[in-house]
Amino acid sequence: MTKTKLKHIYNLDINDVLLRLGSHHKGIKSAESNKRLALHGFNVLSVKKTPLWVKILEPFTSYFVIVIVIAAILSLFKQEWFEAIIISVIVVVNALIYYFQQFSASRALKSLMSQDRQKVSVLRPGTKDESIYIEKLVIGDVVRICEGMKIPADGRIIDSNHIQIDESVLTGESLPVHKHASSIDGTKQIYDQENMLFKGTYVHAGSGLMVVSATGNKTQLGIINTMASEADKGKTPIEQKIDDLTKKLLIGISIVTVIVFGLALYRGLELAEALKFTIALAVSAVPEGLPVAMTLVLLISARRMAKQKALVRKISAMETMGAITLIATDKTGTITKNQLSISDSYSTSHDRKIFHQAMLASINGAEGAPDDPLDQIIYASLKHDHVPKTWKKVHEFPFNQQLRLSGNVWKYPGGYYLFIKGAPEQIFFHCNDDKPSTKTEAKKYLEKFTTHGYRTIGFAHKKLATPPEKLNHDVLTGMSLDGFVGLSDQLRPKVKQAIAEAHDAGIKVVMLTGDHIQTAGYIASQVGIARKSSEISDSSILDKKNPTKIWKSLEDIKVFGRVLPKHKFAFLKAVKGHEITAMTGDGVNDIPALVEADAGLAMGSGTDAAKDASDIILTNSNFHTIVNAVKAGRTVLANIRKMVVYLLATSGGEVLTMLIALLVGIPLPITAVMVLWVNLVTDGISVIPLGLSPAEAHHMKQAPRHPSAPLLDRVLVVRAVILAFALAICTLIIFRLNLYKGQQYAQTAAFLGIIVVQWANALNMNFEFKSWVYNFIRPNYKLLIAISASIIINVLVFTTDLRSFFGLSKLDLYDALIAIILPSAVALILCDMHKIISDRLHIRQIKLTKKALGSN
Repeated sequence: MTKTKLKHIYNLDINDVLLRLGSHHKGIKSAESNKRLALHGFNVLSVKKTPLWVKILEPFTSYFVIVIVIAAILSLFKQEWFEAIIISVIVVVNALIYYFQQFSASRALKSLMSQDRQKVSVLRPGTKDESIYIEKLVIGDVVRICEGMKIPADGRIIDSNHIQIDESVLTGESLPVHKHASSIDGTKQIYDQENMLFKGTYVHAGSGLMVVSATGNKTQLGIINTMASEADKGKTPIEQKIDDLTKKLLIGISIVTVIVFGLALYRGLELAEALKFTIALAVSAVPEGLPVAMTLVLLISARRMAKQKALVRKISAMETMGAITLIATDKTGTITKNQLSISDSYSTSHDRKIFHQAMLASINGAEGAPDDPLDQIIYASLKHDHVPKTWKKVHEFPFNQQLRLSGNVWKYPGGYYLFIKGAPEQIFFHCNDDKPSTKTEAKKYLEKFTTHGYRTIGFAHKKLATPPEKLNHDVLTGMSLDGFVGLSDQLRPKVKQAIAEAHDAGIKVVMLTGDHIQTAGYIASQVGIARKSSEISDSSILDKKNPTKIWKSLEDIKVFGRVLPKHKFAFLKAVKGHEITAMTGDGVNDIPALVEADAGLAMGSGTDAAKDASDIILTNSNFHTIVNAVKAGRTVLANIRKMVVYLLATSGGEVLTMLIALLVGIPLPITAVMVLWVNLVTDGISVIPLGLSPAEAHHMKQAPRHPSAPLLDRVLVVRAVILAFALAICTLIIFRLNLYKGQQYAQTAAFLGIIVVQWANALNMNFEFKSWVYNFIRPNYKLLIAISASIIINVLVFTTDLRSFFGLSKLDLYDALIAIILPSAVALILCDMHKIISDRLHIRQIKLTKKALGSN
């Protein structure tokens, strides 16, 4: 026996709907409502909560923070109180920043779940209507629908008086949707369920009755809420890369400390002394200043981005934007202005004035104040036209869902005119008195409008002897076609240029829109997202939720039409790990995708809930701002790499200095307090301005690195190693040259050499491929001021009584000059040589990439 497939609720007629939901035309009794409320729960949105202890411990679970905490513990063990306090402050500041970010992110779901304490009117059998709070609605309740109200639950319409619904929060559709109470055949997506109402949408016009079919998390809004709560809120790709780098650093430090501890014991040091020395080495190897420096750089960069209309809500998004490989964008409001206007028109009359009169005569509502949004657009385009003064409107026919048209009857001195407007195919059907040549020409233009993705409205008229009571086939027979207009959403300025910039930067751009594929395809071809029809598809492949097929489809498809929230969510899930994604959105329907994306970008014109779910808000809602954000992000990411290399070169150089000293059997060239001064003061002053270096020309002319690529590529790792060895070798040479004058004197000279190398390295790292000389051609004034300040501070340390705190001696001028010139010259020359070689390799790689892209 074959099992009969259960029909959707929108497939049923009204009596069958009520029967399935256990309700009646007059609703359900209060006692039954209370039973169902106890069984199914309140009509509210809920999410699974994260335990408080998990939220508290979360900021302390990153590898870098663990390394810093270990450094703090080791400092306490050595009774280095100042260093322990500084490191502890760094950890606490990072935790506070994390808590603030999580508080901001959690507001997204709260905004989605928050509802006004709204009451609705429900029908009760045998008594008058009851006013109840919407959270007490249950399946089977019959709710009165009126203009302006927010739909309180999902439901099926059982009585409709010209209901129009604003469903933009769910579907992205900017114009109101006409609704009716009749059954619909087949399986429909929510944007085609014309007899259903959905929680969170608004009644634009009309009135009627709705029987509740779903409440709480079972509603379409609830499904979105559940998706948002289940989205992957893990670490950003850049945070993962930093963790990966830290793991490698931790392994390296562990290996070095074991070797050093063994060497110290082998050299004859006592166990306690060997342990103290090893701990000092381990602490010196940790770039403690990096977290705070990164945070300050990101905060300052975020302020810069705000001036470019990109408001950063989550600081980590700055780094993520620099690594973006794919931008998934909506059409409406991002690519376009979300402002429909008449783009083209066709008239059967040579006199455009006659066509304009027909358009005006078809508009419903009071003269000069139409209610329907489409009527408002038509009226606004015809401000300088008017119907003849001898005409008088005597009857209106609001939009009829079955006929898919509306109209007006006008009395004129010789009788009556009926003017109608509506779906072009319906207008053509009733215009059976027109000449075949007229219809052929009109259909040719209609096909052109359809190809361009226009929303097309047809107009027609006929003369009548008497005004009709209602519109039907008999009344509409013999209409004369006046023409039709094509409406489209206007492109934002410079959007085509911005998409070209994104492509030049190696970033894929994919359009995910709720619009029909013809509309989406035409707009995509206009702005350069799609070049051929095979790159345009509907949402069927996304509906299957097969991650492998979705990912592979991106090889050919650049535009997806008729996309729903679940489709966007499935798309982002599928590309996770393959791409680093930025997703745009403006409505409640976009929240799951905004949360799931590596960088969620909300439109400034969007809902508060979408903004709360986002990482960055585009205050001018423009795609061009996304490209600016990518450029700023790439600059930030490049600067973070510079900072990491700069600090690792310092830490690595210090470790190598002490390790080599142990190996060759000489006293330690630097003390723990000297290491602390270099790490937290000399480096601390220079590293932040280094992180604020201006954008370099090549940032937007190269493809983004692969999502799985490490934070530092081979070029930067080699550069860090070269600079670390340069620091260590020069320090040891200076120490050895001055050791005959006493260990303290030699340590003073070595200390000066390390400090000077840091200034040279700051100049080295300011440009990725250009010589340090370029600092004085295109100066980073913040960096030059920071180096000048560091010079003044260190002059005071070496020339005043502060020397005694560091255990320094007064240097002869000759020895001081050697300590200044030798290490700085070596560092500057070696780094420039490395830049020349890596620059040539980089240019070669760009040429190969462009050649590969061109062949595709």
